[in-house]
Amino acid sequence: MATHTDSEDRNLAQRIDAWLGEDMSPRRALGVYFVLGLYFAFLLLPVIYMALVSFTSQDFLFSSDLIPSLGDLTLANYETVLSRGDFRTYFVNSMIVATSTTLLVLTVGILAGYSMSRFDYPGRNGLLYAFLSTQMLPIVLILIPFYILMFSLDLVDSLLGIVIAHSVIGIPLGTWLLKGYIDDIPESLDEAAKMDGCSHLSIIRRIILPLAMPGIAVAGFYTFILSWNDFLLVSILSQTAGTRTLPFGLQLFQAQNTVAWNLLIAAAVITMAPVILLFAVAQKWVVEGLASGGMKGN
Repeated sequence: MATHTDSEDRNLAQRIDAWLGEDMSPRRALGVYFVLGLYFAFLLLPVIYMALVSFTSQDFLFSSDLIPSLGDLTLANYETVLSRGDFRTYFVNSMIVATSTTLLVLTVGILAGYSMSRFDYPGRNGLLYAFLSTQMLPIVLILIPFYILMFSLDLVDSLLGIVIAHSVIGIPLGTWLLKGYIDDIPESLDEAAKMDGCSHLSIIRRIILPLAMPGIAVAGFYTFILSWNDFLLVSILSQTAGTRTLPFGLQLFQAQNTVAWNLLIAAAVITMAPVILLFAVAQKWVVEGLASGGMKGN
Protein backbone atom coordinates (compact mmCIF):
# COMPACT_ATOMS: atom_id res chain seq x y z
CA MET A 1 0.00 0.00 0.00
CA ALA A 2 1.43 3.31 -1.10
CA THR A 3 2.10 5.80 1.66
CA HIS A 4 1.41 9.53 1.61
CA THR A 5 5.13 10.20 1.23
CA ASP A 6 5.36 7.98 -1.86
CA SER A 7 2.43 9.87 -3.41
CA GLU A 8 4.13 13.20 -2.77
CA ASP A 9 7.38 11.89 -4.29
CA ARG A 10 5.55 10.78 -7.44
CA ASN A 11 3.78 14.13 -7.73
CA LEU A 12 7.09 15.95 -7.31
CA ALA A 13 8.72 13.74 -9.96
CA GLN A 14 5.83 14.38 -12.34
CA ARG A 15 6.11 18.12 -11.82
CA ILE A 16 9.86 18.00 -12.46
CA ASP A 17 9.34 15.96 -15.65
CA ALA A 18 6.67 18.39 -16.85
CA TRP A 19 8.97 21.34 -16.13
CA LEU A 20 11.97 19.80 -17.87
CA GLY A 21 10.03 18.50 -20.87
CA GLU A 22 10.23 15.20 -22.67
CA ASP A 23 13.67 15.82 -24.21
CA MET A 24 15.42 16.96 -21.03
CA SER A 25 16.73 14.48 -18.47
CA PRO A 26 17.52 15.62 -14.90
CA ARG A 27 21.24 15.02 -15.47
CA ARG A 28 21.24 17.08 -18.65
CA ALA A 29 19.18 19.80 -16.98
CA LEU A 30 21.67 19.94 -14.10
CA GLY A 31 24.54 20.37 -16.55
CA VAL A 32 22.74 23.04 -18.56
CA TYR A 33 21.80 25.09 -15.52
CA PHE A 34 25.29 24.71 -14.06
CA VAL A 35 26.83 26.16 -17.23
CA LEU A 36 24.23 28.93 -17.34
CA GLY A 37 24.90 29.68 -13.68
CA LEU A 38 28.63 30.07 -14.36
CA TYR A 39 27.93 32.26 -17.38
CA PHE A 40 25.59 34.63 -15.56
CA ALA A 41 27.84 34.70 -12.51
CA PHE A 42 30.70 35.81 -14.76
CA LEU A 43 28.39 38.32 -16.48
CA LEU A 44 26.82 39.82 -13.35
CA LEU A 45 29.80 39.71 -11.01
CA PRO A 46 31.26 43.07 -12.19
CA VAL A 47 27.85 44.74 -11.85
CA ILE A 48 27.26 43.32 -8.38
CA TYR A 49 30.77 44.30 -7.30
CA MET A 50 30.28 47.82 -8.65
CA ALA A 51 27.07 48.15 -6.64
CA LEU A 52 28.90 46.90 -3.53
CA VAL A 53 31.90 49.22 -3.77
CA SER A 54 29.60 52.19 -4.44
CA PHE A 55 29.04 52.14 -0.67
CA THR A 56 32.76 52.49 0.09
CA SER A 57 35.11 55.46 0.29
CA GLN A 58 37.81 56.52 -2.12
CA ASP A 59 40.46 55.18 0.28
CA PHE A 60 39.06 51.65 0.07
CA LEU A 61 39.14 51.71 -3.72
CA PHE A 62 42.86 52.39 -3.67
CA SER A 63 43.58 49.90 -0.91
CA SER A 64 44.65 46.29 -1.36
CA ASP A 65 41.39 44.95 0.10
CA LEU A 66 39.06 43.20 -2.31
CA ILE A 67 35.90 42.78 -0.24
CA PRO A 68 34.77 45.65 1.98
CA SER A 69 33.87 45.00 5.61
CA LEU A 70 30.73 46.33 7.28
CA GLY A 71 32.77 49.18 8.72
CA ASP A 72 33.80 50.31 5.23
CA LEU A 73 30.21 50.69 3.99
CA THR A 74 28.69 54.15 3.96
CA LEU A 75 25.91 56.12 2.26
CA ALA A 76 28.06 59.24 1.97
CA ASN A 77 28.67 58.68 -1.75
CA TYR A 78 24.97 58.66 -2.58
CA GLU A 79 24.33 61.64 -0.32
CA THR A 80 27.04 63.62 -2.12
CA VAL A 81 25.87 62.60 -5.58
CA LEU A 82 22.20 63.31 -4.93
CA SER A 83 23.02 66.64 -3.30
CA ARG A 84 24.46 67.89 -6.59
CA GLY A 85 21.79 70.05 -8.18
CA ASP A 86 23.10 69.45 -11.69
CA PHE A 87 22.93 65.69 -11.23
CA ARG A 88 19.30 65.86 -10.11
CA THR A 89 18.53 68.00 -13.15
CA TYR A 90 20.22 65.45 -15.41
CA PHE A 91 18.18 62.65 -13.83
CA VAL A 92 14.91 64.49 -14.45
CA ASN A 93 15.97 65.30 -18.01
CA SER A 94 16.79 61.64 -18.66
CA MET A 95 13.39 60.53 -17.39
CA ILE A 96 11.60 63.12 -19.52
CA VAL A 97 13.60 62.35 -22.65
CA ALA A 98 13.55 58.54 -22.35
CA THR A 99 9.85 58.36 -21.44
CA SER A 100 8.81 60.80 -24.17
CA THR A 101 10.95 59.01 -26.75
CA THR A 102 9.48 55.63 -25.79
CA LEU A 103 5.90 56.90 -26.02
CA LEU A 104 6.56 58.58 -29.37
CA VAL A 105 8.31 55.56 -30.87
CA LEU A 106 5.59 53.17 -29.69
CA THR A 107 2.80 55.43 -31.00
CA VAL A 108 4.36 55.83 -34.43
CA GLY A 109 5.58 52.22 -34.49
CA ILE A 110 2.17 50.73 -33.67
CA LEU A 111 0.36 52.82 -36.27
CA ALA A 112 3.02 52.27 -38.92
CA GLY A 113 3.36 48.58 -38.09
CA TYR A 114 -0.41 48.10 -38.35
CA SER A 115 -0.46 49.93 -41.69
CA MET A 116 2.34 47.82 -43.14
CA SER A 117 0.86 44.61 -41.81
CA ARG A 118 -2.75 45.11 -42.86
CA PHE A 119 -2.59 47.26 -46.01
CA ASP A 120 -0.95 46.53 -49.34
CA TYR A 121 0.27 49.66 -51.11
CA PRO A 122 3.12 50.51 -53.50
CA GLY A 123 6.51 50.78 -51.87
CA ARG A 124 5.58 48.97 -48.66
CA ASN A 125 8.33 46.36 -48.87
CA GLY A 126 10.87 48.93 -49.96
CA LEU A 127 9.95 51.08 -46.98
CA LEU A 128 10.43 48.13 -44.65
CA TYR A 129 13.91 47.43 -45.96
CA ALA A 130 14.70 51.14 -45.82
CA PHE A 131 13.80 51.09 -42.13
CA LEU A 132 16.06 48.10 -41.55
CA SER A 133 18.93 49.65 -43.53
CA THR A 134 19.06 52.58 -41.11
CA GLN A 135 20.46 50.19 -38.51
CA MET A 136 23.43 49.37 -40.74
CA LEU A 137 25.08 52.80 -40.46
CA PRO A 138 26.79 54.13 -37.33
CA ILE A 139 25.18 57.24 -35.89
CA VAL A 140 28.44 59.16 -36.08
CA LEU A 141 28.14 59.30 -39.90
CA ILE A 142 25.00 61.43 -39.72
CA LEU A 143 26.01 63.72 -36.85
CA ILE A 144 27.05 66.74 -38.94
CA PRO A 145 24.04 66.84 -41.32
CA PHE A 146 21.72 65.99 -38.45
CA TYR A 147 23.10 68.83 -36.35
CA ILE A 148 22.72 71.27 -39.24
CA LEU A 149 19.10 70.17 -39.70
CA MET A 150 18.31 70.52 -35.99
CA PHE A 151 20.04 73.91 -35.87
CA SER A 152 17.98 75.16 -38.81
CA LEU A 153 14.81 74.06 -36.96
CA ASP A 154 15.98 75.82 -33.77
CA LEU A 155 15.91 72.54 -31.84
CA VAL A 156 19.51 72.56 -30.59
CA ASP A 157 19.83 72.73 -26.79
CA SER A 158 16.23 71.67 -26.19
CA LEU A 159 14.72 68.52 -24.72
CA LEU A 160 12.34 68.36 -27.67
CA GLY A 161 15.27 68.22 -30.07
CA ILE A 162 16.87 65.36 -28.12
CA VAL A 163 13.55 63.46 -28.05
CA ILE A 164 13.19 63.87 -31.81
CA ALA A 165 16.79 62.76 -32.36
CA HIS A 166 16.32 59.61 -30.27
CA SER A 167 12.98 58.91 -31.95
CA VAL A 168 14.56 59.12 -35.40
CA ILE A 169 16.95 56.38 -34.32
CA GLY A 170 14.33 54.25 -32.55
CA ILE A 171 11.31 54.43 -34.88
CA PRO A 172 12.70 52.34 -37.79
CA LEU A 173 13.59 49.27 -35.74
CA GLY A 174 10.57 49.73 -33.48
CA THR A 175 8.28 49.75 -36.52
CA TRP A 176 9.99 46.65 -37.94
CA LEU A 177 9.59 44.78 -34.66
CA LEU A 178 5.95 45.74 -34.14
CA LYS A 179 5.04 44.94 -37.74
CA GLY A 180 6.32 41.41 -37.20
CA TYR A 181 4.26 40.93 -34.05
CA ILE A 182 1.12 42.35 -35.66
CA ASP A 183 1.61 39.92 -38.56
CA ASP A 184 1.14 37.08 -36.07
CA ILE A 185 -2.32 38.35 -35.11
CA PRO A 186 -4.99 36.72 -37.36
CA GLU A 187 -6.69 39.17 -39.71
CA SER A 188 -9.95 37.35 -39.08
CA LEU A 189 -10.12 39.17 -35.75
CA ASP A 190 -9.96 42.46 -37.62
CA GLU A 191 -12.73 41.39 -39.96
CA ALA A 192 -14.94 40.34 -37.06
CA ALA A 193 -14.36 43.71 -35.38
CA LYS A 194 -15.21 45.55 -38.61
CA MET A 195 -18.50 43.67 -38.80
CA ASP A 196 -19.26 44.99 -35.31
CA GLY A 197 -18.67 48.53 -36.53
CA CYS A 198 -15.13 49.10 -35.23
CA SER A 199 -12.88 51.58 -37.01
CA HIS A 200 -9.20 50.91 -37.59
CA LEU A 201 -8.28 52.89 -34.47
CA SER A 202 -10.78 50.88 -32.45
CA ILE A 203 -9.29 47.65 -33.83
CA ILE A 204 -5.84 48.78 -32.77
CA ARG A 205 -7.06 49.73 -29.29
CA ARG A 206 -9.28 46.71 -28.64
CA ILE A 207 -7.45 43.91 -30.48
CA ILE A 208 -3.93 44.80 -31.59
CA LEU A 209 -2.69 46.42 -28.38
CA PRO A 210 -3.71 43.59 -25.99
CA LEU A 211 -2.48 40.79 -28.27
CA ALA A 212 0.76 42.52 -29.29
CA MET A 213 1.70 43.55 -25.74
CA PRO A 214 4.84 41.33 -25.64
CA GLY A 215 6.10 42.95 -28.83
CA ILE A 216 5.23 46.40 -27.53
CA ALA A 217 7.17 45.63 -24.34
CA VAL A 218 10.25 44.58 -26.33
CA ALA A 219 10.12 47.65 -28.58
CA GLY A 220 9.48 49.95 -25.62
CA PHE A 221 12.27 48.45 -23.53
CA TYR A 222 14.72 48.69 -26.42
CA THR A 223 13.75 52.33 -27.07
CA PHE A 224 13.99 53.32 -23.40
CA ILE A 225 17.50 51.85 -23.10
CA LEU A 226 18.55 53.48 -26.39
CA SER A 227 17.44 56.91 -25.17
CA TRP A 228 18.54 56.50 -21.54
CA ASN A 229 22.09 55.43 -22.40
CA ASP A 230 22.72 57.81 -25.29
CA PHE A 231 25.75 60.04 -24.92
CA LEU A 232 26.74 60.89 -28.49
CA LEU A 233 23.61 62.72 -29.65
CA VAL A 234 23.18 64.49 -26.31
CA SER A 235 26.78 65.71 -26.38
CA ILE A 236 26.10 67.31 -29.78
CA LEU A 237 22.60 68.72 -29.25
CA SER A 238 22.91 69.79 -25.61
CA GLN A 239 24.74 73.06 -25.02
CA THR A 240 23.82 73.85 -21.40
CA ALA A 241 23.27 71.98 -18.13
CA GLY A 242 19.51 72.43 -18.45
CA THR A 243 19.25 69.89 -21.29
CA ARG A 244 21.94 67.35 -20.43
CA THR A 245 21.14 63.80 -19.37
CA LEU A 246 22.66 61.27 -16.98
CA PRO A 247 25.30 59.68 -19.24
CA PHE A 248 26.66 63.16 -19.87
CA GLY A 249 26.29 63.98 -16.17
CA LEU A 250 28.78 61.29 -15.17
CA GLN A 251 31.46 63.74 -16.28
CA LEU A 252 30.62 65.87 -13.22
CA PHE A 253 32.84 63.62 -11.15
CA GLN A 254 35.85 63.78 -13.46
CA ALA A 255 38.32 66.64 -13.22
CA GLN A 256 41.20 67.31 -15.57
CA ASN A 257 43.71 65.29 -13.59
CA THR A 258 41.61 63.39 -11.03
CA VAL A 259 38.54 61.20 -10.92
CA ALA A 260 36.34 60.80 -7.85
CA TRP A 261 35.90 57.08 -8.43
CA ASN A 262 33.68 56.51 -5.40
CA LEU A 263 31.25 59.23 -6.53
CA LEU A 264 31.45 58.15 -10.15
CA ILE A 265 30.59 54.55 -9.28
CA ALA A 266 27.66 55.66 -7.09
CA ALA A 267 26.39 57.87 -9.92
CA ALA A 268 26.72 54.96 -12.36
CA VAL A 269 24.64 52.73 -10.06
CA ILE A 270 21.95 55.41 -9.88
CA THR A 271 22.06 55.70 -13.67
CA MET A 272 21.51 52.00 -14.28
CA ALA A 273 18.89 51.53 -11.53
CA PRO A 274 15.84 52.76 -13.55
CA VAL A 275 16.62 50.36 -16.40
CA ILE A 276 16.84 47.43 -13.98
CA LEU A 277 13.57 48.45 -12.32
CA LEU A 278 11.86 48.81 -15.70
CA PHE A 279 12.97 45.34 -16.74
CA ALA A 280 11.80 43.93 -13.40
CA VAL A 281 8.35 45.40 -14.00
CA ALA A 282 8.07 44.42 -17.67
CA GLN A 283 10.07 41.18 -17.43
CA LYS A 284 7.14 38.87 -18.18
CA TRP A 285 6.16 40.70 -21.36
CA VAL A 286 9.75 41.27 -22.52
CA VAL A 287 10.75 37.62 -22.13
CA GLU A 288 7.53 36.47 -23.79
CA GLY A 289 8.08 38.90 -26.63
CA LEU A 290 11.66 37.82 -27.20
CA ALA A 291 10.65 34.15 -27.14
CA SER A 292 7.64 34.49 -29.45
CA GLY A 293 9.74 35.12 -32.55
CA GLY A 294 7.96 38.23 -33.74
CA MET A 295 10.88 39.46 -35.81
CA LYS A 296 9.98 37.85 -39.10
CA GLY A 297 8.97 41.23 -40.55
CA ASN A 298 7.68 39.84 -43.79
